Amino acid sequence: MQIFLYLCTRKMINLLSRIWKSSSARNVGKLLSANVFAQLLGILVYPILTRMYAPEDFGLFNLFISIGGIIALLATGEYQSAILLPQREDEAATVARLACRVLGGWLVVVALTIPFSNDIADLFEAPELASVYWMLVPYVFGIGAWAIYNAWLTRNRAFGGISTYQLHQSLLGSITKLLFGWMKWLRTGLVLSSVLAPLLALLTEIFRSRNTFLTIWQSCPMSFRKVANKYRRFPLYSMPRSLLNTLSSNLPSLVLTPFFGMNQLGFFAMATTLAFRPVNMITASIHQVLFERVAQKVRDGQSVLKWLSRQWLMLAAVVVPCMILLAVFLPWFVRILLGEGWDETAQLILYMLPWVTCVFLVAPLAFISEVFGKQKLFLIIETIYLALRLLAMGAGIWMSSFKCAIILMSAVGTIILLTQLICYIVILYRYDSKRV
Repeated sequence: MQIFLYLCTRKMINLLSRIWKSSSARNVGKLLSANVFAQLLGILVYPILTRMYAPEDFGLFNLFISIGGIIALLATGEYQSAILLPQREDEAATVARLACRVLGGWLVVVALTIPFSNDIADLFEAPELASVYWMLVPYVFGIGAWAIYNAWLTRNRAFGGISTYQLHQSLLGSITKLLFGWMKWLRTGLVLSSVLAPLLALLTEIFRSRNTFLTIWQSCPMSFRKVANKYRRFPLYSMPRSLLNTLSSNLPSLVLTPFFGMNQLGFFAMATTLAFRPVNMITASIHQVLFERVAQKVRDGQSVLKWLSRQWLMLAAVVVPCMILLAVFLPWFVRILLGEGWDETAQLILYMLPWVTCVFLVAPLAFISEVFGKQKLFLIIETIYLALRLLAMGAGIWMSSFKCAIILMSAVGTIILLTQLICYIVILYRYDSKRV
């Protein structure tokens, strides 16, 4: 037994040593260094926020960002994902400008729907939504513009700038939430904070890295029609796939609210915030680094499968033990963090833990479909995913059980993500085989 423990310890030390020496891990570290501080700040603030705001306030906040997130995905046509692919800098800059044009068009469309905000709020049986609906215009602009600039920074390996933005956004978000809570803006404070924080963080980062920002506009643009046609797979397949993915993630807010009310949605909103917010920030950091490295390898005609498998195994060696520890200490942690009356949040996170683990392991690889032109296949998978999640929620509504709906959605999410992982492996294997 002692020999076995010794060998396991040696293997873990060797693995951690390889992770530390990996250049990809160092780039991820640049992104995560600010994220860790930002997440710790957010965790420290939540015990105060849950004592300032009611679950219904978090429910309205979750509904707003669900609607805004869906529109923001449409607003760029997913062209920002194509910025990393061109060999030539002027072509990449033209793609970025094209995405900005699409964003401008969508902002006009959203602004034209403001007069109908009361009717839209009635669809969700959430009258409070009407008073904050107009904020969707600046919210969509902030999220969409950052998606484009984020891709440009990734192409230029300016990971420090991305970290700075994430830190500023989290810091500003925490400060404004506390400020608006202190001012008793309890119903609209969370929403207004979600609008101001990304906007101010974006403007700060553009000013800080203005030389990199200006390179988008200084190069001679190519034909927008030619570039739009060349990368048409992104609005045709990648955008609908991302839209379905976001729609699936936000379905509980959009579908379950009329049946279970803002109170239940508030508990779920807090559960998804604690479970998915840190995971999404970490996986986004890993995704950006791996996307840039794999795109470069493909442009240079190099092998991908062996290198990427090694990075994924390093990730799994860290994630799986952490999730096991989280399952043990989660109820105690949530009770200490949020205070009395939030126990249901801990239970919901436990139900979602297998799903969260799979997101941690599979989401960083989502770029594979775009690098290798398989957007159509994964659009089909996302369509099936959406249908299954609707069935899961329908079963929960039929049984009048919010918890049942969440458990079934978690099971569906776990199965679909494992299916995607298998598809990624097959795509990489076929690419390497053809290359040889």
